Amino acid sequence: MKILMISYDMQDFGGLEEYAVNLAIGLKGQGQEVSWLSAAWVNPENQYARRLKNADIPLVQPPKWISHPASDWDTKERLLRRLMLILSPLTFLLGLGVSLLKRRPLNPAWTSAYNWLKGKLMDRLIGHDYRKILGRLLLNWWNFRWRPEIIHIQGYTTTLLFVIDWARAKGIPVAYEEHQTPDPQFNWWKGFENTINKANRVIAVSEKSAQGLREVCKVTRPIVVRHPLLSDPFPSGWQREYNHKSGKPFIVTTVARLYVTKGITYLLDTAAIVKKTHPNAEFKVYGEGELRDELLAKAESLGLDGERIFMGAFTNREELSRIMAETDVFLLPSILEGQPLVIVEAMAYGCPIVSTNVGGIPELITEGVNGLLCPPEDPGCLAEKIALLIGDPALRERLGRAAREFYENSPFEMKAAAKFFASVYGEMLEERKMPGRMKQ
Repeated sequence: MKILMISYDMQDFGGLEEYAVNLAIGLKGQGQEVSWLSAAWVNPENQYARRLKNADIPLVQPPKWISHPASDWDTKERLLRRLMLILSPLTFLLGLGVSLLKRRPLNPAWTSAYNWLKGKLMDRLIGHDYRKILGRLLLNWWNFRWRPEIIHIQGYTTTLLFVIDWARAKGIPVAYEEHQTPDPQFNWWKGFENTINKANRVIAVSEKSAQGLREVCKVTRPIVVRHPLLSDPFPSGWQREYNHKSGKPFIVTTVARLYVTKGITYLLDTAAIVKKTHPNAEFKVYGEGELRDELLAKAESLGLDGERIFMGAFTNREELSRIMAETDVFLLPSILEGQPLVIVEAMAYGCPIVSTNVGGIPELITEGVNGLLCPPEDPGCLAEKIALLIGDPALRERLGRAAREFYENSPFEMKAAAKFFASVYGEMLEERKMPGRMKQ
């Protein structure tokens, strides 16, 4: 069976990438042929690109010199500045015309003309994300070269819906997997129902995500709910020391991209509250994203040292092991989630966990049993739970051990997931042989 995994891009670290790459490697290990297509260029030093290469899984991607002008905002801004420099005679003439027609001073008239032309170029030409166009070109080329039998889309909101129409036109069975929980408060789901119901299978990352797909995205197809996928970081046996050494900082760790859905702004509010009564508590956030500058500014306004909080992204699993080993409490303050793999990772390491009751998180964490939960956007509650754990070593150990036990007793292993998806793909291929028999 030839399976093509498709992603919009490949971040340096992330739950989607970790899960999907593990699945691809697991399928390859069971004798399936697997390749991966990214609609954006991937740095060859990316940890997931290296793992695919080591597993002999082809990674299809556009060249950097095409991909960056098409989708990278820093590159787009540099191009726009150069283009405006080339067009400076035109902006001068436009400014002169505005000055003469409206009897305005030349300098403000030129500034007005410059900003108008810059805005038009950004809106009409440079500002568009061309990854969908690149994706279609790559799909056509790779379909000609490799002839995939199954397409598995690793989707996040509407970014890859176009692949469903492409696959249906080519007669290739397609599984669409949504990694987020649809929520009407975010305007990301417009038009979903027009395309997603054309997929042969719709896959949700949690029961809550499946509910959102039905209610918000109007999915009428049967939805397959899959388990998280994470190989045991302790194949030779798990062990963890819970005794916090006196005089050492109490480490509260978060691993997340710096995006609005991860609730990092509420983490800063939480840190400010906790540090008033527990000044030895240190909050560390591992991840990068578009909100970094905004979050650093907020940290400063709260009297926090943002440079000591925001540690950047880790680049390999060994570094993650070190991070989890030094963690006293793991915190994930998300306001919207699918099924965060990082919660499963914290469980695998036996960390006591504080999180929010959004998305599929309550399907993993039971309040007071293997973790502590709060409503989203509630830093007061998060601070209270963290303070409780700081002052109660026995509770930290009980919750941490229960989290590890939950991980050990759940079907999160690569072999089980690969076997499950191989059976799903097999059903899709059988249905293709019998037109009209696609599951309704």
